[in-house]
Amino acid sequence: MKLFGGLFFVIVIVIVIAIVVFGWLSSGPGLDTSVGEKPQPPFNAELVKPVKRHYEPVSERHFKKPQVEPVLLPDVGRTDVSWGSVGNDPAGNIYVGLAESYGDPRSAHLLKVNAAGQPAVMGDVVSELRREGIGSASQSQGKIHSQIVAANDGYLYFSSFDEAGETDVRLPDYGGHLWRVNNQSGQWEHLFATPEALIAVNTDGRYIYALGYWGHVLYQYDTQSAKVNKIEVGSVPGHVSRQFLVDGKGHVYVPKVSQSGINEEPSAMLVEFDQNLNPVTQYPLPDYQSQDMTRYRGIIGYTNMRNGDVYFTLGQGYLLQVQANESGAEKLINHGLFNPAGEANIPSLFTVDGEQFVMGVSRRSGTDPEWLIYEKISGATVNYAMPELKDFLFFGTEAKDTAGNFYLVGRDKKTRKPKVVKLTFPQ
Repeated sequence: MKLFGGLFFVIVIVIVIAIVVFGWLSSGPGLDTSVGEKPQPPFNAELVKPVKRHYEPVSERHFKKPQVEPVLLPDVGRTDVSWGSVGNDPAGNIYVGLAESYGDPRSAHLLKVNAAGQPAVMGDVVSELRREGIGSASQSQGKIHSQIVAANDGYLYFSSFDEAGETDVRLPDYGGHLWRVNNQSGQWEHLFATPEALIAVNTDGRYIYALGYWGHVLYQYDTQSAKVNKIEVGSVPGHVSRQFLVDGKGHVYVPKVSQSGINEEPSAMLVEFDQNLNPVTQYPLPDYQSQDMTRYRGIIGYTNMRNGDVYFTLGQGYLLQVQANESGAEKLINHGLFNPAGEANIPSLFTVDGEQFVMGVSRRSGTDPEWLIYEKISGATVNYAMPELKDFLFFGTEAKDTAGNFYLVGRDKKTRKPKVVKLTFPQ
């Protein structure tokens, strides 16, 4: 029976591949090259050494939905949520940014969870600002919202900010800060402050990138020289993408959102930058839209593949792919809605093997959360109901430990406290 089941599975996959590949060959997104005035410099292998990521062979256990294991957290300050701030170091330790939504001053905290599932508080933002004598005594920094990324220099990087005083056209009172921490000693180091709130962080290994709002301002920090550069990509008032992308060649991708007239719908392009922050070209994002752009979250989840490609999700649940080694119309592929059931919030993406499969956690109104498995060649998606996550407002993307377990962060809807869960695939 087991052999028959395996043969049946292979036959089904072959049929689906034939159908989907035909559809792919007959379609493809358009390309706007109006930004590409400057020629793309040749790739310099010495300039960027890709971040090491953990991949493993796919086995039968990965085709089932994962088991959910809550990570027990201590009460930390007045923290009540993690807005998707999560990451891991090469040793597999997991790091979580916990936010304070109320209090004066508000201060986000950093948490470390080791391989045994034991959490440890690594400090808070306001205390570190005071230790370094930065800013006013009343300054709040209620959010660590960014991913916590490991660079090739051995440090972990993340950003903090606060929303006090901000409007759709006014920057927050206290702006943002870029930090790094030594994962051995736990020592924090302040790198620079910005007038914009720094909502997202990403890296190619050498350079640390941070996205600020308003205006989608992209900052670049060189871990070798400590030099800081920036460029304003552009966005409509009140809108900011929650994530941006870095591919395996070290190129950065940020949405540019513009509006030609008051009564016109905003339009979005995905702008590609090289390591010198020169725009390479830009790609249309027709599905990057909402009736209320101030509430639209843009790019919300991503996962990096072994060959340098990046898969990512938009706010409505579209799954897209940046092909690092392609150019022109083949660079950006829109695979359609990730969830076969329709539009969904999919803020967390993962890959096991980094080659063939992309996985994600989906949330749709009125139904249980779902676990999604996307197979690259066939374009087929399998979904499993995950009632275990029903009372969990989850976020986070790509974080996993060396055992291959995935992590979600967010808030427990019942207790209104921060929540972290580990997704495991038992043998």
